Amino acid sequence: MIRISELLVLAAGLMAAILGALFIDSGLLFLLCEVLVIFLLAQMWNLLAGFSGQMSLGHQAFVGLGAYTLFYIANHTAIPLWLVLALVPCLIGLLAIPLGLVMFHLKQAYFAVGMWVVAEILMQLTAKAQWLGGTSGMTLRPGGTMLSGEPERPAFAIAAFGAVALVVALRVFLRTRLGLATLALRENEAAAASAGVDVKRLHLILFCLTAAGTSAAGGLYYITSLYITPQDAFQINWMITMMFVTVIGGLGTLTGPALGTIILIGAREAMTAAGYSGGQYWIVMGAAAVIVLLLAPRGLWPALAPRIRAAFTTSTKSKA
Repeated sequence: MIRISELLVLAAGLMAAILGALFIDSGLLFLLCEVLVIFLLAQMWNLLAGFSGQMSLGHQAFVGLGAYTLFYIANHTAIPLWLVLALVPCLIGLLAIPLGLVMFHLKQAYFAVGMWVVAEILMQLTAKAQWLGGTSGMTLRPGGTMLSGEPERPAFAIAAFGAVALVVALRVFLRTRLGLATLALRENEAAAASAGVDVKRLHLILFCLTAAGTSAAGGLYYITSLYITPQDAFQINWMITMMFVTVIGGLGTLTGPALGTIILIGAREAMTAAGYSGGQYWIVMGAAAVIVLLLAPRGLWPALAPRIRAAFTTSTKSKA
């Protein structure tokens, strides 16, 4: 059951998303859309890996599938673009059912690598499909015409409200019977199974949900770029970003992906402004990830949260 406080958060999030889309500078909106998309992607991968223990190295497959499905349907039908964006996660979520049933025959590391192989196969097939533009890619032309206006504004509004709604939805979900089973699965899969949790069914549900959410985020990102290629849509950097943000922020927590996203984008923008290249940036971020995991194996948020709560409690008591 959703709480009053969560409804208020949703209302505030909707208002902030609309106002931001109306008044924030167009150039800044591109960056904010990227930040929000990364957060959405990380939260989806976190739900799969952090809560259900299914460590996928190929979720970039759903970024590419979502974006290409959106481009193709929007370009070849009269369905409004933003309605197509709503349909895409439903289609990809259904497509993930047979894929999950096949891939779940692989366990642990084999599942992780198997998903990466799936993503690579999809990239090669897409590159050879001339009806999808081949290696040249596709340009977004809804209904056969160029997209007019500033698509980053509605994209930002959707991404901003979607980020708030996702966190609220996950909090509500984790209070449900299925959510409690997911938390039990996170703590100990064998114990959850012995307590009556249908582990295979729950894995499939979470796999399909994360596939749908990842495809929606991918479609939303490429709406703002208006162009897509197989090498970009299915690139491993999407997976690296999801993993880095989630692991460094805190795997299996709702706040961790937000903290990880802030660190990733903040460091990137600071190093870019200082004149460092992309290669140097990833070297620094890789070293930072190693240091964080050595000092805080569960990520930054689980390490910082007790200290923040203690400081807040002390401050409250002193004021009282």
